[in-house]
Amino acid sequence: MQFIARTRELARRSTRIRLHLPVRVTSIDPSIQFSESCYTLVVNVQGCGVRMLRPLQPGLTVVVDELPTGATVQGRVANCVPLGDEGKYWLVGIAFDHPENVWGVHPAPPDWGIVTKAAAAAAAAGSGNPTKHAEWPYSMFSNKGEAHPGRK
Repeated sequence: MQFIARTRELARRSTRIRLHLPVRVTSIDPSIQFSESCYTLVVNVQGCGVRMLRPLQPGLTVVVDELPTGATVQGRVANCVPLGDEGKYWLVGIAFDHPENVWGVHPAPPDWGIVTKAAAAAAAAGSGNPTKHAEWPYSMFSNKGEAHPGRK
């Protein structure tokens, strides 16, 4: 069990923050055309979890834009799980191709400014962890913790 916890800790690389921001997610795969305005639930420099009206296939390449900083980032769908039993909403995890603070979070957690070349390469290659469809992916928080903007 300790090995699994360490593997998740290494895969997480930066603190997640619960943040509700409007964004737009658009497929750049020509065979799957869609664009949806949605909201983030959690964010970090490696990506985000967004609430969407449709499920997306892990591995799908997407662009996230309409960010508060004006940035546009490319990434891939890392996982997708239903929110609740109704099938109305989906939690879609998106891993960015190039980690950065596109959220405009200031002050950012200290570990957001430390993105090594090895971590960037690991993010581009994927974490290597299998997708777990039946597991809430944001219920496991690292020792780095979870930041709550506005709380003291």
